[in-house]
Amino acid sequence: MESKHKNINVEYDGLRDVADNSVTKSNALARAYYRFGLVEKRCMEALISKLNPLRSDADYQDIELSAVEYAKAYGVSEKHAYQHLASAGDSLVNRVITIDSPRFGVDREKLTLMSRVQYLSDNGRVICTFNNLVVPHLLHIRNQFTKYPLRDAANFNSSYTWRFYEILVSWAEDKRDTNGLIIGWIDRQNVDELREMLGVPASYKWSDFQRQVLNVVVNELKEKANIHVAIETRKTSRKITHLNIEFIEDDQQQLPLLGGVRS
Repeated sequence: MESKHKNINVEYDGLRDVADNSVTKSNALARAYYRFGLVEKRCMEALISKLNPLRSDADYQDIELSAVEYAKAYGVSEKHAYQHLASAGDSLVNRVITIDSPRFGVDREKLTLMSRVQYLSDNGRVICTFNNLVVPHLLHIRNQFTKYPLRDAANFNSSYTWRFYEILVSWAEDKRDTNGLIIGWIDRQNVDELREMLGVPASYKWSDFQRQVLNVVVNELKEKANIHVAIETRKTSRKITHLNIEFIEDDQQQLPLLGGVRS
């Protein structure tokens, strides 16, 4: 049996691909409100994947990510990989993530993901220290968590797709009941909350949101992850305010509403 504190995801021998790791986080963090670009999202999830979610022996975690690991995981050149890490580090230590807090009396809390980022340019590495207030959403998680193989999301070309994917996984049925497939639904998802979760600019009208975000997400999830998504709109008065979302992971299955977003 492996030691409770052994962080198997951190080990890297030059052969192991970070994309072979799994990403585990609380459902609250998976459904949090923030906007990262694709590079920041890639770095964020690679770093999280190197944490062992059952580890509970430290209040914070220093995690090292190299340009070689990043390049291998995401299929980019090593020449540009460190530039990605450095630029992402600036965002990870500065941008705010808003989380719906389960603690009594607190509706939401705003946090930064990292408390410190160290840049080792000569070695092509960064060392990131997770904010100790975020750590409970990443370590020692026993229930209400989201978990997926990093490789399943590594090929996404849009950060919106990645965020939407995480939201779907957080609401999916237990895989023990679905033969290992991602299957589920979200009833009456508030549109404004979804826009916040995805980090969609406030300037986007519904038509922009549908065309530049939802349609892109639905198409990429089908192409890259074999997840079919059906979205049905619901109106309050004349305004689209809620969405019913169904999703299923299967090459052959078709959903009744399949075909993108329908009013």
